[in-house]
Amino acid sequence: MHTLLKAAHGYFVELDQISGLGAPWIVRSYRKVAFFRHRLSSDWFLNEDQARAFAEQLVQALETDKASMGFIQQRKPGWTLRRPLR
Repeated sequence: MHTLLKAAHGYFVELDQISGLGAPWIVRSYRKVAFFRHRLSSDWFLNEDQARAFAEQLVQALETDKASMGFIQQRKPGWTLRRPLR
């Protein structure tokens, strides 16, 4: 399953499930640069509800808070699992 959500200012959030890897859900954020998409983050979840809630939270943060954009670009690499605000 693959879903692409568009946020403001040229940012995109992708929700994806790769069936060959034990079915984890992956939420990736991108920024559009010219004709390419530059990946900013990749977050992994074990179920769809958590991944979808996090993706919606990330889109909302990118649309409303410009400080979130800096946080995403400057955070350390690796898996970052954050609890959704529900």
